[in-house]
Order: sequence, then structure tokens, then C-alpha cells
Amino acid sequence: MIRRRLNRSLSIGAKTLISHVTLCVVLIALVSALGYALSSQYVRETRMEELLRKADHIAESAGAAPDGPMMPRRQTLRMYENLTESKVFYLDADSETIRMSRYSTDVDAAASEEFQWVEVLDSIDRQFAWRVLAGERVSAIQRFEFAQDEILFAGVPVTGSEGEVRGGVILAQPVSSLRGLSRMIRFILTIVISVSLPLAVVLAMELTHVLVRPIQRITRAAQRMENGVYAERITRLPRDEIGELGHALNSMSGRLMDVIRNLRKERDKLELVISGIGEGLIAVDIQWNIVHANAAFLQLAELDSADTMLREGAYNGRYEPLRALVERCMTTGCAQSLEWENASHRAIHVDASALTDETGVILGTVCLLRDVSEEQRLEQLRKDYVANISHELRTPLTGIRGMVEPLIDGCMESEEERLESYRIILKQTIRLEKLVGEMLDMSRLQDGRIKLELEQMELPGILEAAARSMRSIAEEAGVALSVETDGTRLSCLGNEDRIMQVLVILIDNALSFTPRGGSVVVSARDAADRVAVSVKDTGCGIEPKDLPYIWERFYKADKSRMRTTGTGLGLAIAKLVTQLMNGEIFVESEPGQGATFTFTLQKAR
Repeated sequence: MIRRRLNRSLSIGAKTLISHVTLCVVLIALVSALGYALSSQYVRETRMEELLRKADHIAESAGAAPDGPMMPRRQTLRMYENLTESKVFYLDADSETIRMSRYSTDVDAAASEEFQWVEVLDSIDRQFAWRVLAGERVSAIQRFEFAQDEILFAGVPVTGSEGEVRGGVILAQPVSSLRGLSRMIRFILTIVISVSLPLAVVLAMELTHVLVRPIQRITRAAQRMENGVYAERITRLPRDEIGELGHALNSMSGRLMDVIRNLRKERDKLELVISGIGEGLIAVDIQWNIVHANAAFLQLAELDSADTMLREGAYNGRYEPLRALVERCMTTGCAQSLEWENASHRAIHVDASALTDETGVILGTVCLLRDVSEEQRLEQLRKDYVANISHELRTPLTGIRGMVEPLIDGCMESEEERLESYRIILKQTIRLEKLVGEMLDMSRLQDGRIKLELEQMELPGILEAAARSMRSIAEEAGVALSVETDGTRLSCLGNEDRIMQVLVILIDNALSFTPRGGSVVVSARDAADRVAVSVKDTGCGIEPKDLPYIWERFYKADKSRMRTTGTGLGLAIAKLVTQLMNGEIFVESEPGQGATFTFTLQKAR
């Protein structure tokens, strides 16, 4: 392309040179032709005027003679001819004819020096003669019969002493004398053309070079700008219209650089925004080429590259729903949406919108992908929360109502039956109170309304107190409950009541999943800048699928492996309380091998 443009610029220079040379040649030719014509005309007119003056002198001599014959002697005539370099003729007019003198060629006549008169018979000759005899000075170049050739002539009348026309004098020169002058003029013009034409070519080349060189520099600069070199500048510009064009191109280049710099900044900002949003974004043109796909889209679609994603049958048709969505959007021009499941079985909500120009023509489609798995899970959790609350509240209330109604109806006749009913009512009331208390604790912990004052304390005593409070439940369940420490003070920063609360929740949870004959061990150890407290049981363990959800409210693992039914809030409360004391809590478990719940506290300095 560049070579073609350089050839184009060279052809422009050659055309300009040819036009300049042609103009110079035409001008030189016109000037030469005009000069030749004017010179020839000037020579002819000058010669005619000169002949007329000479004829006037001869006519004056003839008119000054006496009334006798006006014809001079032969020697005088030859003198006239030698002086004027012309043939000299005399006209004589009588009443009937016009005659023109000519010296006789006869020897005897020549000796007598007499004239021989010739009758003027040709119409042109007679017209010429009449004009002279009429007193008119006449000059012309034409053919005359009396001269038998094309001649340059001048005729003047001969007047007498009283002004009458006695005759006329004619001077004639052959045209060959003018042809010699014409040849000389042509020779001079040929020399002038031979010298001026090379000079004109040289000047035309220099002028072409002066005109084309700035244009070539401007062209090369424009080509470099086209190739992306926007900082190109044109120097050494002439002070004319071409220079103004170069300065305008320099100014345009500077402004173009500013515009491109601003566009790049806006593009970088847009790409930063698009890359930073959590939703996946993909743009597809009308030829099904993927114009843009951000990192979030690749993550949601679980792809390394999106180039071949929308090809028909790609990836075993995994993305066929997306392809069908894009096709519907491009066909109808209306917004489309669907719920799609990726390879990891995450729910992805896809919204597709058509891209159109100002005339309404569809240019492509933009798809926005959003992971709604967590939203769906939270919505399901909300529904489960309401259902669990309803169920947990209904169970103790049903038990209380079931005991109160027989008491009111008097169905409990013996004191033992009434006491048993009271015990059941008390147990369900305690259960209901525990549920309400845990819900209140959960709400306060989540809202941040509970503020703890951390104090320095020693863990062994707190571990023993928590084990004593749960030992009766352990004995009833047939599970051995013990405390193990390394014998050190294990000083930490925390809140005694809240540490007790976490320990009771973890011990109660361990007792619920440990079969009769098993054991639960409460231990504490030094862990670098932390103190770790663990509750280990020998129960059924936790399935891997349940591990991510055990810290959620009201989540319950397989109830078939539980000895008692809890509210499902204990572990969630334990996690919030631990975090409130700047600690962490985690679990290690394998199905059938039991579970170990561990929480850490800051070590006292």
C-alpha cells in the first residue's frame, strides 16, 4: 500500500513536471510565433515606408524638371536603382491610355538612351496605376503582370509646378530580399528557442520540485499518522497555501493525539469498571463474534476463553441455552432472560439485550450473567427459617396445651398424674424459653447490640465448670464426659459467661450425636499467640456435604443420627459469640469417626 502511494506521489510529481514543461513549450512557441509574425510585419512595413520615401525623392526630382519629358537618362536611372536597390518605373498618362516606361533592351535603343513604353493592360496593374495617377501614395506586396513576379512595391505620383499629376514613379523590390530577412529572423528565433527551452525545462523541474516536495512530506506524514504514529510533525514548510495545509495537518495531529488519549483513558476506565463488576458481561456482534467478555463471565461460565463458546455443538452443547437466548434476542430485538445452570450446578440468571444503531438495525447482543445460587439458597433459608420457627414454637406449645386441657377438664384425678402434667408443662416451657432466648441472642449478636468487655482469665476452671453443668445430661445419655489440659494456666482474653455459653453449646451438640458408651473430651492447649479450646466426640461424624452449612441458623444434619432434637441455632450462636471475642471456630470431622469442634481466643500478655 505504501509503495503504491509513493508511486502515486511520484506520478503526481511527473504529471506536474510534464504540465509545467508543456506550458513553457507552448508559451515559448506562442511567443516565438508572435515575435516572428510581428517582426516580419515590422520589416515589411518598414521596407514599404522606406520605398515610399525613396519614391517621394525620385518623384520630387522628376517633378522639378522643366515641362519637357520627366524621364531621366539611363545613367541617372541606374543611379536611382543602385541607391534604392530597386527597379524604377515611370507612369505616363494621356487622355486615353495608361503607359508604364521600360528601358528598351534593343542595342540601338539603348545607345540612344530612349525609353520604351509598355501599355498597362492587366486589371490589377491598371487599378494600381490609376491609384498612383490619382495622386495616392500606394504600397503593397502582390504579383503584377508588368513585373512578371510577386514584388514589394511603392508608388507615388509626380506632380508639376502647379500641382497637377504628370505621372508616377514606382519602386519595386523582389520578395526574395524579405525572405532573406525572414530566414535571419527564424534563425535568431531558433537560437532563442534552443536556449530558452532548456532553461524553461530546468526552471519547470525546480518549480515542480518546490511544489511537490512539501506535498510529498505531507503525504508521508499522513501515511505515518494512518499507521498510528500520531506524534508526527511536518517541518520546513513554505509560507504559502501548501504550508498552511501542513500546519493544519500538524494541528490536526495534535488534536487527534489528545482525542485518542482521552478515548484511551475512557476505554481503560470502562474496561476497569466492566472488569470490576461482579456480574459476567459478554457482547456478541451480528456475525456471532465475541466482541468482549470480562473475567467475571469467564468465571461464571467456567471457561478459559470464550472464543468458541457460542459455536453450535461446542462443549457438548453445554452452552446451547445461552446460544439459543442470543439467537432469539438478535432475531426479535427484544430483551430475553433465562435461568441457566453451569457445569458446577450453580444457578446463573442471564439477561440479554439487543444492540441497535440510530436507524434501529440490530448490531449485536449484550448478555449480563449473575450468580443467583446464593440468593436462591438464602431465600430457601428464609423459608426454612420461618418453617423451623413455626415448628419449634408449635412443638412446645402443643405439649403445654396437651397437658393444660386435661387439667382444666378434670381428667387428671390422681395427684401423680397432675404432677406429671406439671412436669411436662415445665419442661416444654423451659424448651420454649430456651428457643426464645436463643433467638433473642441470635438477633442481638447479628445486630451488634451485644458488646463484650474482654477480661483476662484462666481457662481450666471454666472448662471444669462447663463440664460439671453438662455431666448429668452426659450420664443420662451414657456418654463419658472429661476435661483435659496441659497443666498450665492458659490465660486468655474473653468473657466468662460467653465462653461458658460456647462450651455448653458444643458439649450439648457432641452429646446429641454421640451414641451410648461413647466419650466427649473437652481440652485446651497453647497455640502460639492463641489459646485453642476443643470439644471432641466419638459420634457419627458429619457428612462432607453438610460441613459448609452447619454454622447456619436452623440447619440440622441427618436427624436419624440425633438423640434429641435441638433448635438448630446453637452452632450459629457459638460462631457469632466467638467472633465477638476476636476468635475463630472451625470443625474437623469424618463420617463414623466423630467430630472435633475448636475455637480460639486471644492469649493474655
